[in-house]
Amino acid sequence: MAKLIAGVAMSHSPMIMTNEAGGGEKGQRFLQTAAEMRKYLEDSGADVIVLVSDDHFNSYFYDHMPSFTIGIGECEGWGDWQLPKYKIPVQEELAKHILHTSLESNVDFAFTLKMKVDHGHTQGIYFLNPNLQIPVVPIAVNTSAPPLPTMDRCFQIGDMIRQAIESWDQDLKVAIVASGGLSHWVPIPKIESEKPEDQFLVNVLKNGRQEINQLDEYLKLRETNVTRIKSGPVNEQIDREFLRLVTEKDHTSLRNWSAAYIEKHLGNGGQEIRNWLVLLGALKNFEASVACYEPIPEWVTGMAIVQFSQPVDQKQPKVSSEQEVSI
Repeated sequence: MAKLIAGVAMSHSPMIMTNEAGGGEKGQRFLQTAAEMRKYLEDSGADVIVLVSDDHFNSYFYDHMPSFTIGIGECEGWGDWQLPKYKIPVQEELAKHILHTSLESNVDFAFTLKMKVDHGHTQGIYFLNPNLQIPVVPIAVNTSAPPLPTMDRCFQIGDMIRQAIESWDQDLKVAIVASGGLSHWVPIPKIESEKPEDQFLVNVLKNGRQEINQLDEYLKLRETNVTRIKSGPVNEQIDREFLRLVTEKDHTSLRNWSAAYIEKHLGNGGQEIRNWLVLLGALKNFEASVACYEPIPEWVTGMAIVQFSQPVDQKQPKVSSEQEVSI
């Protein structure tokens, strides 16, 4: 039977690709820790990575917005934010097993045979699996388009993924990676905005990529809106509180965080911590240690990496990290 053996949760930010130097020493510590996590996953012997992240209005819009989507066929990166247009190898057998196991347990994933993912997923690939040597099961969570799935539901989805993996009749090792968060505020209008300057973006958000004549303008406008930000707000206090709850396994508290609470304290971009809740649901018995936390306003994000290791009675020798910090 398949076995869960490791996990990594980490922040992503487009600004890493467009303004790496702006992160300074803090940014370099984050990147060094990401390199250590790549080695951790390689040393774990992972045969498959279940990669949980979100879409940033590149594949899913208000004309079709699933809460949870699993890729069971081809998967390709959009190549946004200077990332490669990866042709991502999908472990289709496990992906289909997760889908069918979930359906039999009354969990209705949306699914696709032709998935396209943006920097939420591909930055995780870039740092942790750049040679694509480990096949992936891609899962997308709606963290961008309210109403959002609850934190509790995300945790439940993770628990279902764990059950599916542990019932898969292949003797393979599976790692889970969650990409997103922590606190950051994204310059994108709310769908109900009536401001004249927002209407172009709102129209695309509502109608999707069929607005093909305006697609290049849309992408350029979004990139401009982000790259013109030289420093963005980061809520270090709530970031560290979130990490404390993660490492202390206070899943009950996290499952009760509302979308309104998250938006107030971590920003609209902070809704991406739902990806972490999926991972926590799958790895709820694993030991979590903060490998890195850096508030980096120049990257507009509270940047964190947490390593998840098997429980003491199951784990293999743990990879040490000089970047492990106290919170």
